[in-house]
Amino acid sequence: MRKLLILGVFILAVVVPVRAQEYPKAEVFGGYQYVRLNPGGTNCQGFGGAAAGNVNNWLGVAGDFGYCKVTGLPSGVSAHTVNYLFGPRVTYRSYGSLTPFAHVLFGGQHFGGTGGGTANSFAMALGGGADYKWTEHLAFRFIQVEYLYTHFAGTRQNNARIESGIVYRWGGR
Repeated sequence: MRKLLILGVFILAVVVPVRAQEYPKAEVFGGYQYVRLNPGGTNCQGFGGAAAGNVNNWLGVAGDFGYCKVTGLPSGVSAHTVNYLFGPRVTYRSYGSLTPFAHVLFGGQHFGGTGGGTANSFAMALGGGADYKWTEHLAFRFIQVEYLYTHFAGTRQNNARIESGIVYRWGGR
């Protein structure tokens, strides 16, 4: 009985500080997005956004959206992509100002080009990034780097996506 009581006190001593840690209930990101489209090796530049709800100090659910215009195409030709991805995010919240995170996102990607040709595809992103806390509510996302998989017209695409921008956080616990 005595050992059980000691174990219970130990568990409470460990769990209570973990539950007391501050973390935002929600986060919104907006910023620059760069996508390297492969095969073909073309660049796509635009903007990205994300919204995340945090379940606890380390686990959240994210929705990530982006738009970019393909650059380096011949004159008179234009193309763009829109991606929409959702999934779990794991965050390491230390006591410092740097907050690294990792996520795996699933969704779709839309490709549109000159002449009204469009296509939709399954998309998956695997990656992460790091935010630097400026104030209680504002942070700067140094970098978010991801492997972005798509599959258009029977062709696998192994793309790279990079984002950077501002994060607004609220609802701290």
